[in-house]
Amino acid sequence: MDVNKPQGVHAVGDQPHRQPSDRQHDPDDDADEKLRRERYRSWSSDAAVDLGGALSGPLSAESQKIVNALVAQMELLRAELEIRKKREEHFRDQAAQHAFLPLPNRREFQRELNHVIDHMYSLQPSPAILIVHVVTAATFRRDHGRRAADALLGHVAEQLSIAVHPTDAVGSVGGDDFGVILLIGGAETASRRAGEIGHYLNGHTFAWLGIDYALDVAVGWADLRASLNAEQAIEAADRSLRDHLRR
Repeated sequence: MDVNKPQGVHAVGDQPHRQPSDRQHDPDDDADEKLRRERYRSWSSDAAVDLGGALSGPLSAESQKIVNALVAQMELLRAELEIRKKREEHFRDQAAQHAFLPLPNRREFQRELNHVIDHMYSLQPSPAILIVHVVTAATFRRDHGRRAADALLGHVAEQLSIAVHPTDAVGSVGGDDFGVILLIGGAETASRRAGEIGHYLNGHTFAWLGIDYALDVAVGWADLRASLNAEQAIEAADRSLRDHLRR
């Protein structure tokens, strides 16, 4: 053979002197090919598991035991997932709730306030914020103790929730102060509502150990503006509150 002469490359199983079409035909090849096609067709058309989760064909006893074990493990995982979801919801609620008052804490109130400010373009007239300060809380705390002061703030929180409209949002802003977001605001409305809420709260005495104590509550307010964030809006209402306390 001349090594310098190029030779053709032939497929494995083909002889160089014979074309593939000249090979002898084996009937068994057709039978094998037909069987492979039928098997492939059954695999592609029949799912192992239907959408309902039931197996499409009968199972042996051993296979059924394996399936049952898998189902039991899935149920345990599902139950554990539900427990984790409930714990997550619980901790999320705890993070947003005041320590002892039935109101959102300052962080959650500020989050709601920022949300209102971000969407106030759709609110006309513009919303407003009130700061409600319990003037007598510090004196009551000094004279009767912390538990009595906590009960006093709880009383104010309950009465405040009654005094506001359903569209208003109430929360704690720390210490002896509460915040109210007035979705239906405007300067005239906010000023009027501040006076009405203060008058309502001062008209409901607080009972402690069988004795009624009068409340002294002051209210400040400020219009919300898109240029403010939640902390700045609270500070604006607090300035109004301090002006009211100086009178």
